[in-house]
Order: sequence, then structure tokens, then C-alpha cells
Amino acid sequence: MPKIKACPKCGTIGSLTKNGRDAKKQQRYKCSSCKKTFLLDNSTTSKLKKSDYTFKKFIGYMVDDVTIEVIARNLSIDHKTALYYRYLVFEALRNYQDEVVLNGTIVMDETYVRINDKRYKLYRPDGKGIRGISYNHLGVITMIDISGRCIAKVASRATPKPIKFIELCTHNIGNIQKIIHDGATCQRQFMKQFKVPNYDAHREGDGEYSTKIVDSLHSNIKRYLSKHGGYKLKNLQHYLNFFVYRYNNTPRTKYYTNKKLVDYRNRMIDELNQRVKKAEKKITIRNFQSDLGITEILESIGKYHYF
Repeated sequence: MPKIKACPKCGTIGSLTKNGRDAKKQQRYKCSSCKKTFLLDNSTTSKLKKSDYTFKKFIGYMVDDVTIEVIARNLSIDHKTALYYRYLVFEALRNYQDEVVLNGTIVMDETYVRINDKRYKLYRPDGKGIRGISYNHLGVITMIDISGRCIAKVASRATPKPIKFIELCTHNIGNIQKIIHDGATCQRQFMKQFKVPNYDAHREGDGEYSTKIVDSLHSNIKRYLSKHGGYKLKNLQHYLNFFVYRYNNTPRTKYYTNKKLVDYRNRMIDELNQRVKKAEKKITIRNFQSDLGITEILESIGKYHYF
């Protein structure tokens, strides 16, 4: 007997019997009350109106960094449907960065994303915006090891505090040998946890140590976000999760071939599709619309806080 004893069509309890298998050898059931047959598929994508093939094509477009408007047009789906599909992928990757482990030599830094949303932007009493690295920027902690695996986590408004480095990134550190940084004081407390040498790339090593690899990561992040201009700021961490997943699963050696790139792309599509299917069956249109994202960070400064 199936685990679900009530018919999903008419709600009758104890009326289900086995009724053969479909082309994929999945068990079908028949309700003796309403006489309808069906599969008891509780995966996240089981209720989507489009086929599994269409959803995998959607993921492929996301991997190729195609905008949501173009994806909707190419797949002949409604714009809201495309937004919901993207949310399914985002939700499946919500905790992805907790799985990332950095090893060997790591380079750490912060980058900043400007807050342009009037609901969260702060102004001086004269009505002008605040310049520089201020509370009108979101601080994103970034770390990358020499192999190219990285993390990027929204920490706070303005410069992240030392405790944020510890809370957000300590569990991402594996077997490290040294840390390269840019001398920011907010990073020192985090580095003291690990008994490995750390080098200020701006002051030590006579050019031997460099932060170029993390600077390049920042450029890629900014380019990715600018291509998706108009995104809701509360979803910033979702976008970063997807960026980091794609970045960590794309080969960066100069010796790769087009065939190898295609293989990596297809592997990402299949894995993302499986992640979505394995996600808890709680992702609905209502969840998608009410997801608060990083709203608590955006609202962490009082409405009438002036400088």
C-alpha cells in the first residue's frame, strides 16, 4: 500500500490500489471511489504544468546567465511562472554555501553592493544620500582558495563586523595553510582562530602575495548582478548562492575544451534538477511571494537614523 492512504483527487481514505507502472516504471495507483489513476509523486516539481524536460531547459538558461525575460519568451511560459521556477532553484540552493569547504591557501576580502531601494536607503537631514562605504551599502564577505572554490555571504549594512566573519564563515574553513588578506581590521579576529600564517598583501611579501584572485571574483559578482539589474534587493543572497554554485562548478583551467565545458554544464543542470526535486515539499507560490530574504539586514538601521 502507498504511504499516502487518501486519494489526492477526491480525498477518499483507503480506496487506493496498485494499477501497473508507467513508461518510467513508476508505480501507478487507482482510486476505487473516483476511478482515477495517478502517480503519488511528492517531489517539488511534480505539480508543475510544464514537463521535466522544460524545467531542465529553464535551469540550463539560468546556468548560461540568460535574463528571466528572455527565458520566459524562449520557453513560451508566463513571466510569473519563470520567476517561480527560478525561486525553486534558489530555494534548493538556500543552504548550498554551508557545504563549501575551502582548503590550502585562502584569500579573503569584502565587496559592497549599493542600496538604491528608497525603502531602505538612508538620507542626511538635507535630503542628500550618504557617500562612500556607508550604511547605504551591503557588505558581502568573500573568500576563495587557490583551487577556485569560493563563498560570498551578505553580512550587514556597511563594513561587516568581526563577529560576522566568525559566524558566517568559520565552518567553511577546512585544511588551510595560509591566509592572504588586505589588512582590514575587521578580519583579524576571524584569522586568530586558525594557527596558520596570514599575510597582508598590501604591506608584506614585496609583491609575492596578491589579492588579485578575490578581486577578479568581485568583478565577476558585479558583472553578474548588473546583468540582472532590477532584482529585488531582499533576494541578493539567493542570487549570490546561485552565482557561487555556478562558479564553483565551472572549470577555470585554460586547457579545457568545449566538450568539457558542455559536460560540466550538463552535470550542473542534472544536479540542480535533483536538488530541486529533493527539496522539501513546502515551496508554493505563497512561499515565493512572502520570502523575506535579507530584509532583516536591510532594516537593521532605524528609519530616522541620520549621520
